[in-house]
Amino acid sequence: FLTLAVASLSLPQMTVLTMALDNTADVSIQDLPELGGAAAVAKAAFKAGQQVFREKALVIAPSATNLARVRAYCQLEDAQRRILRETFFSEAPAVRCAATAACETAEATGDTAFEVLAALHREGWDLELPEVEEVIRVWNLNAYDNALAPVACKVSHSCAPNLSIRVDAESGIIEGTACRSIAAGESLGSWYLQDTGLWWMGADVRRTFLLQDRGFQCLCIRCRSPDQCRALPCDACGALGSVLPSGHKMDARPEGLTWSCQKCGREASGDALRSSAEVQLTQRVLLELKPARGVPKATAEELVALAADARSRLGDHHWTSAAAALVLHFRCRAEGGLLTPFAVACGLRFLGWLVDRNLAMPPAGIVRTPIAMALDCIAWLCATPKALTNGRALEHRQDAPQDLRVLGSRLLLDFLLPIFDATGQTVAKVARTGERVALLKGWLSELQSLCGRCGSSLQANPAACGRCKQVRYCSRECQQSDWKERHKAGCLPCSESLSGEPAFKLIVGSLGAQGGYSE
Repeated sequence: FLTLAVASLSLPQMTVLTMALDNTADVSIQDLPELGGAAAVAKAAFKAGQQVFREKALVIAPSATNLARVRAYCQLEDAQRRILRETFFSEAPAVRCAATAACETAEATGDTAFEVLAALHREGWDLELPEVEEVIRVWNLNAYDNALAPVACKVSHSCAPNLSIRVDAESGIIEGTACRSIAAGESLGSWYLQDTGLWWMGADVRRTFLLQDRGFQCLCIRCRSPDQCRALPCDACGALGSVLPSGHKMDARPEGLTWSCQKCGREASGDALRSSAEVQLTQRVLLELKPARGVPKATAEELVALAADARSRLGDHHWTSAAAALVLHFRCRAEGGLLTPFAVACGLRFLGWLVDRNLAMPPAGIVRTPIAMALDCIAWLCATPKALTNGRALEHRQDAPQDLRVLGSRLLLDFLLPIFDATGQTVAKVARTGERVALLKGWLSELQSLCGRCGSSLQANPAACGRCKQVRYCSRECQQSDWKERHKAGCLPCSESLSGEPAFKLIVGSLGAQGGYSE
């Protein structure tokens, strides 16, 4: 099922493998030093949701253990074993990392290279330790869901992935689907890390985890660009501008980054006080995102204080401030996990921040938690009980203003639907996600096609609220009546961010915010 031809590159002493496989004709393999060498590149342009390649896996292991993977290698024919060792990247990283730790330790874990070799010898396989170590590295540095495929393995890691990789273990097929528009000549990138929360954190945190997990410093297009997730207030122009660190470069040290304001252009090498605050708050927030076992979780009051501290010292646009809001969304729910106005307001603050970062649209699989948050918040805001997972989920909805349609509509249009329509099939069956999205699409269709007050069908050129531009009416009379009756209390101007104070206060209403967090 696999044909191989060796094609010479224009680069000196370089050869690459060109794969003649079904549906891989629009992908080439090129030498890109900033991405670590041979990398997959799109030969044609693709739209979001379009299949980029489809290929048969060389081998799929039954589980993620090193023993299962090397055993699967042993069961290949000699020619296929050679292809696996020669086609896939197998060099040991310059630094010790989780992916190759099994080859570098004598400590018994049950799955080290030494133990795998011993187990396979008992089973009658004739292997030497260097070969076992090489195969372990190949699997751990190249596999997607325990599958190895020649083209997929050349898809580089990217913190701004343009590709969603799906493995069908039954058919042995690996598919790459565009999660956003891809230009011809653009390198193909997917997300390598298991921890998907790292996607919306600062480049310094992502790159540290990649070094520990995969043994390389990321130099994808996002890491080489100004870091939107580490934005700090500008001392020169105040709240009008945000100071961002410059992108990382090959062989450059993190402390050499230049910070510059996107509004006034002021440059600096970094603020020592804020740098210290960033280190402290990053550690505190990471501990709350993943509490250590046996360590008591922070109380609601302590979390509110942490969120307020992050906003005070690093501003509203830094990822730690957004992460604190995410923690509050989950940990300040009512008994039984029921949503409250404050929990929803915190969820909206995080999701609105994510929209405001204007990051390249990611695959649905790496924003599963934000998608789940968005589904809960939208269904609660729009009072759509069928789209919620708990029959009592609207129990605290009466504590908030009646009309919050604008917030739900914008969250759907700005965040959830663009991601889900492109690559949502990968998460559609998880916790009724696809069904719930369909219900909310139906609600949005009604909002856009029916009068916001009387519910009659709209004709051409209906009247619309001039502030939010989300709610439409069959007549001027209906618009004026709805404004007085309910819409005034829940209308958010279209120029306002979903992460800002006006949106937060629309939800908490007269209740105020816990511990002054909204201020």
